[in-house]
Amino acid sequence: MKLHEGLLEKSIESFKMAIEIFNKPLIKYRVEGFSYYMCIAWELMLKSYLIKQNGKSSIYYPNHPDRTISFENCIQKVFTNNKDPLRLNLEKMLELKMTSPSFIIPEYEYIFTPLFQSCIFNYADKLRVYHDIE
Repeated sequence: MKLHEGLLEKSIESFKMAIEIFNKPLIKYRVEGFSYYMCIAWELMLKSYLIKQNGKSSIYYPNHPDRTISFENCIQKVFTNNKDPLRLNLEKMLELKMTSPSFIIPEYEYIFTPLFQSCIFNYADKLRVYHDIE
């Protein structure tokens, strides 16, 4: 299996995990779990896309060839317009992933639902556009 295929396979599994967690109302840390797995799904999908477009070296730091770029770097490389709503959505998800362990309370769950829905629809769309997967 090629590297970009393996990343894509793991991306889809992480996407499923995010959906599974959010669809379980008895799980207390749904926001945290969803944001964590959704960010992983996006990061791996974008890295797979970058490899297909620009080769393996595009996902590694130039001065650290054994270390892959961050999710934030992936977002910036693929979505170059910093006003793009999809990029803003992903940056908000990343921010949520980084801060959620320390401040989320159950009442916030409903506030994040539209953000999560957009992230899900955008993922499905880019999976189709970038990788021809429905």
